[in-house]
Amino acid sequence: MANVWIDDLWLKSYKGIPPSATAKRSLASSHNPFTAQVPDQWKTTRFGTGRRWRCRWYVTEGSSRKQHSKSFEKLSDAEAFQASLEDDVRQSRYVSPNDAKRKFKDVAAMWMRSKNYVSKGVLVRYECELRVYVNPQWAEVPIGSITRDDISQWITKLSTGKYPASFQRRHDPKALSPRSIKSIVKVVFAGVLDYAVNAHYLVENPAREVQIPKPEYKDLVFLDIREIEKLADAATTVGRPVDGLIIRFQSYVGTRINETFALQVSDIDLGKQQIRIRRTWKNGSKKQYLGSPKSGRPRTVAFPKFLVKPLRELIQGKPETAYVFQSIRGGHINDHNWRRRIWRRAVELAGLQDKQGLTPHSLRHSYAAIAIKAGADVKVLQRQMGHSSASLTLDVYGFLFPERLGQVADAVDAERIAAIVSKRV
Repeated sequence: MANVWIDDLWLKSYKGIPPSATAKRSLASSHNPFTAQVPDQWKTTRFGTGRRWRCRWYVTEGSSRKQHSKSFEKLSDAEAFQASLEDDVRQSRYVSPNDAKRKFKDVAAMWMRSKNYVSKGVLVRYECELRVYVNPQWAEVPIGSITRDDISQWITKLSTGKYPASFQRRHDPKALSPRSIKSIVKVVFAGVLDYAVNAHYLVENPAREVQIPKPEYKDLVFLDIREIEKLADAATTVGRPVDGLIIRFQSYVGTRINETFALQVSDIDLGKQQIRIRRTWKNGSKKQYLGSPKSGRPRTVAFPKFLVKPLRELIQGKPETAYVFQSIRGGHINDHNWRRRIWRRAVELAGLQDKQGLTPHSLRHSYAAIAIKAGADVKVLQRQMGHSSASLTLDVYGFLFPERLGQVADAVDAERIAAIVSKRV
């Protein structure tokens, strides 16, 4: 496709003679086309009915060449469309009308097939969110007809629990958290439309500029040191000493629970008080499997001195490839089983059952709160926790950092005084 033609659907040539300038001016100045002074020989069978101007262009689709068109009431609108479409062709931005008619579910299937680089766990999550939340709303909708307002209305439904869903078990939809909405809308749904843009099925992705609810990270659950120690003692009571050590390790090192359970003896450097996080347990469709950490990159974390002795006793005599934290039978600990056998019972025994939303991940949040109170800066905390960026760390824990504007001003003042005094001397 290289050209776009504009056709006048009301006027035609007669025996090779085009309509006169007088007839055209009369038609252009008349509010009612039937009162215009236009001789019948120049009128088409559609004269005065429907939109007057039509843009027409051809597109090669497969082995055939098909015509597409769009009509306008005003010539100026038709000319603007012609210029825009021809510019899109030159800039390789042209989108075939037939591609824009593709159903969302078909493009979503293509997007899923393209995810060759993501882990099995992430792929399972994508499939679940598509099946449960996205496709019930969008499966049969042509991608070219999806608007920002449509998406905004859907986000409101997700926030209030009034959305269509496809659950495997019978239960009513509930209001989703901002973090869940972000994953469903900005990662999965928008990811499908990004694929459509890259495949030239769409000119732009209407989901990228849509606003979603902002997560309220201040609602995160934290334990103080007294509560952590009480919970660790309770875990030792309902389970084994290693279960209490797991609680303390999570709370004072800040790793993710499945990073902890994936640690091997060779990952620990007791002399440097450092641990190399190389792998994590991930949940597949049927069983857990080892994969790379969430950020995709290994990292080194530090642990406090008081953990050296219990960790040394725990790994003593074990081969380098043995898991640091082992189940009773000697294999790795499954986090789901551990939550059921140890965590829930320990929470109840420690009297912490009234803390709504308390999970093993809350210990990671507790570590961040303790580290920030102890003076850790955002970059150190980012590296320790394995966040992809410092901005993510600030998004989650920024409200915990103390206000230090006054300290900065005092430090600048001290530097200035020291410089002036040294100059005088």
